[in-house]
Amino acid sequence: MSENEYISELRARWPRGWSSDQPNFEATPETIALADEAVREFPDSPKLWCMRGDLIQLASESCPHSLDDVLACYQRATEIDPQFVEAWESMGHFHSAVLDDEHTAQRFFNEAERLSGHHVA
Repeated sequence: MSENEYISELRARWPRGWSSDQPNFEATPETIALADEAVREFPDSPKLWCMRGDLIQLASESCPHSLDDVLACYQRATEIDPQFVEAWESMGHFHSAVLDDEHTAQRFFNEAERLSGHHVA
């Protein structure tokens, strides 16, 4: 599979909003495994690292990855491409929503805003 094929397949498997008739808001173990495979195959893809972090964050509690892995994914994406706005935004959202650390979140949002030239939050 190519990098773009992995991205397309992960998007197709992306958890959808929860509702009583469609309760699959969590990333499945198979989707997480595919994201793991994707970053092994394309370790220099900031997009795949960011998607992996997002999916781990959306996984069930039985996911073999921890929330520390989420942040590591976003950090890896920014190491590969310091201009990758999506990863900076994701780190901001993670710090805000998961870690309840608005001060640190704002630093990441500010960096995303600086890079994109658009207001982020």
